[in-house]
Amino acid sequence: MENISLSIINLRTNKEVAHATNQVYINKNPYFQRAYEAWDDKLRTRFIESMLLGRATNPIWTILNDDEEEEEVLDGMHRITTALEFFNNKFHLNKNYFMNLDGNVYDKKKFDELSPDDKAKIRNYSFIFNKLDSSYHKDKNKLRDMYEILNRSSKSLTDYEFNKVIYSPFYAVINKFKDQFSELNFFSKKDKRGDLDLEIIEMVVLFFPLEKTWTSLTNLVEDFLKQKVGDTSEKVNEYVSKNEEDISSKLTLMFKVLKEFSDKLFSSDKKVFKHHYLSYKFIVARCIYNIKNFALFNRLCDRLIEQFNNQILIDTIEQELSCKNRNAVFQRKLIEKIDQVIDTEIKNDDNSVRLFSKKIIQEKLKIQNNVCPKCTKTIKDKHEYEGDHIVPWTLGGKTVIENLQVLHKRCHQIK
Repeated sequence: MENISLSIINLRTNKEVAHATNQVYINKNPYFQRAYEAWDDKLRTRFIESMLLGRATNPIWTILNDDEEEEEVLDGMHRITTALEFFNNKFHLNKNYFMNLDGNVYDKKKFDELSPDDKAKIRNYSFIFNKLDSSYHKDKNKLRDMYEILNRSSKSLTDYEFNKVIYSPFYAVINKFKDQFSELNFFSKKDKRGDLDLEIIEMVVLFFPLEKTWTSLTNLVEDFLKQKVGDTSEKVNEYVSKNEEDISSKLTLMFKVLKEFSDKLFSSDKKVFKHHYLSYKFIVARCIYNIKNFALFNRLCDRLIEQFNNQILIDTIEQELSCKNRNAVFQRKLIEKIDQVIDTEIKNDDNSVRLFSKKIIQEKLKIQNNVCPKCTKTIKDKHEYEGDHIVPWTLGGKTVIENLQVLHKRCHQIK
């Protein structure tokens, strides 16, 4: 345990200054912390009033990270961040929220505008630091247990914030794609306290086979994290090591599908979009589950959109699925119906063959008058030409005569 004044904390939370003065750096926002949300005027003013009155506040808990030679704040990040922001003139006080001091004396004042005595009270205010040893940094399961104990009586943690201690490597994979997804303005949640991450994770869970019965998307995510990703840091690291490439590939495909559907399927009317949002999420996620590459998706896209509009995005969908509301039973049936639509279109895909048949190539060669459209020279020998997709197969080009050109092998290679 150590008492540290705010002025010293201000120095030690600056990494370069801490090292220059031979002090241990205090990292107030390590990877496992929830994102900082500034308190409102009421909370900030009353906290600073407590400091001016010299009242004790709850201890700050830190963990020694001996690899980085720093102390990581486990609990108390909002308190010291708020104190430091006031100390550095980032906000002013509000007279309406003082309880014991005369608010009129402090109204709209920043730190630099306080009296010398009050400045000294803030500058010298001591926070109690309880320091945990480095074993909590190295043992993530031990860290999570302590994190839960310390947060039981404070502001409730979201599932994302609580699980961040264990699942940070998995979350890091998701985080790489957040900026891309944010550009599309698809998700209903904002990037606040992990809400956007959780929405993306819900989609990821739907990329995989589902149990026949499940009670909610929340429970689906919980079961996925515990049973598939793992319930210890060791299992999570092992899972991410084995599956990062596959999940990243699926998220890349999801971005492409979202972008395509944004133009062709999703409504531009905000009310309609909101009404269909759950169906949109399920449609996109199950496309990723059922359709393994973007070339196949491109070939199926127009027909899928037609069927989704006719069978899924309809006002009578609850009646068709024999559900009175959009509960878990409805959601399970909706996903089953979406899977059926996609499966039917995959089975009906006449263009699943990539190579052109010899017969079609010969027909096209006659249409071209035996001339290669690339070099405009005559194709003389049957061993020197190949069929080529005008719109590439990898971009959804169909294996039909309209999308075929017969080229010299050399011209094909150059293309």
